Amino acid sequence: MNHYQFEQPIREQHQVKYTTTKWVNRIGIPIIIVGAILIGLLQIKSPEPADLNAQPDSFSSARAMEKLQMIAKEPHPIETPEHDKVRDYLISELEGLGLSPEVQKTFVTNEWRGHKFSGNIENIITRIPGTDNSKAVMIAGHYDSVPTSPGAADDGAAIAAMLETVRTLQVSGPLKNDVILLMSDGEEAGLLGAKAFTDEHPWAKDVGLVLNFEARGNKGESFMFETSEQNGWIVKEFLKAAPQPLAYSLLYNIYKLMPNDTDLTIFREGGLAGLNFAFGSGLDAYHQPIDTPENLDQASLQHHGEYMLSLTQHFGNLDLTQVEQEDRVYFNVIGWNVISYPESLATWFMILGVLLFAITVWHGIRRGHIHLKGMTGGFLITLLNLGIIYGVVTLLWNGLKAIVSEDEYISLLLDPQISLYYLLGLLILTVTTSFLLIRFLSRYIRTKNLWMGSLFLWLILCIVTTLYLTGGSYLFTWPLIFSLIGMNVSFLNREGSLTWISAVFATVGFILLTPMIRLVNDMMTLDLAGILMTVSGLAFTLIYPVFCRRN
Repeated sequence: MNHYQFEQPIREQHQVKYTTTKWVNRIGIPIIIVGAILIGLLQIKSPEPADLNAQPDSFSSARAMEKLQMIAKEPHPIETPEHDKVRDYLISELEGLGLSPEVQKTFVTNEWRGHKFSGNIENIITRIPGTDNSKAVMIAGHYDSVPTSPGAADDGAAIAAMLETVRTLQVSGPLKNDVILLMSDGEEAGLLGAKAFTDEHPWAKDVGLVLNFEARGNKGESFMFETSEQNGWIVKEFLKAAPQPLAYSLLYNIYKLMPNDTDLTIFREGGLAGLNFAFGSGLDAYHQPIDTPENLDQASLQHHGEYMLSLTQHFGNLDLTQVEQEDRVYFNVIGWNVISYPESLATWFMILGVLLFAITVWHGIRRGHIHLKGMTGGFLITLLNLGIIYGVVTLLWNGLKAIVSEDEYISLLLDPQISLYYLLGLLILTVTTSFLLIRFLSRYIRTKNLWMGSLFLWLILCIVTTLYLTGGSYLFTWPLIFSLIGMNVSFLNREGSLTWISAVFATVGFILLTPMIRLVNDMMTLDLAGILMTVSGLAFTLIYPVFCRRN
């Protein structure tokens, strides 16, 4: 056998092995990435609606819907005959439940966001005595609607849930603390009812904790999206009690920066501690004639009600005289499982990320895998990639906005099905842009230098958010730490395993970022397409080795 005949089988074996590895990578790595994205999306889910035959001591959205049919027949803004009909119906229902509601009638003026609002309001207030009251738990929602909408979701769902919750509390037995029900009036007219209660009603000083319920759409999951300051104790107890908690401290941090308010804004300014809940999908129904009971997602109502009942029962048996504690970082990870820790720990996790980054750079240079010049190039390429994504998407979106009518554009933004198709199209464009650019530029830079340069951007974001947006720091800290671990693992393994390592350790980033992208799309719409796709592009920087040529 000559030398060529001896080497031919070896070459064939290597070729088969290379082909097999290539196809395993092509199939396995996308499965890992898509699986992580799906896990992130599966965090966001509502409980199943309960029917009329549900246990008497449990919340039933079907029973609450019977009340909602009466509440949201017609639009009922303040100072209208339809408003008075709803007021009288609610008083009758509360009396039928054995309570003694009172109506707080007053003329209110409220300075809100630089504007003056005023009107005659009629808050409906009642109290369920506890056996050993420390301070009261107050359940709050507003029963007025805007003139253009029957207000089934905003905020009839909360009012109907309150009636069903009271019925359930009477079945399950008394609590230690008093329970105050505030069906506030004039929220849509400028938070007038909340202002009147906080400033004028004697029960305001008795409140230890407010549970406020809202809606900005007619479907979707109910989120705990806002807390009062010094929320540490409240958040810990919320997570103990809520059967299906959905809560992200990033949302709370972002909400504080937005020009949006609910009744809880007034309660907080009045010194009351509280939690705020809302569902926000189905924006096409918000303040529109189609916000009817028939169009309301019963799973959203069920989620509202389960929060309301479980938290009232839990906090109703706790000492509420001192509820302030250091703010916490909190976020869902898999399903309804929530991770929570004090904000002071976020600083230590940031320091861990900085130290691990420095160790990784030292480790990579020592083993000859990376060098500072190449890492700098990787960082600049990452910025270039994200800049191109933002520019291309913004240009295309502005072009689309220019060629369609205003009504078509609003429909595109607010209709969930239409906007979903556009969102998927933009995501495909983002992935394709990243892939082609990185594939091309990886000819000139080593893969690990490129990857390490992108992680330097994550380090910057980790530091900035920890210092200035602490509730959102988890979104950058944990993907950074896990990818740095993956980088160090790659230094110890052969080059061919780099794509697998980057994909596996990037799953944390995809799990955390995916729900945020979906939620921002639901609540803020694709009017923020450029920013949304840039954040999506940031997620894909964690798997740059998958996009690169082998080098």
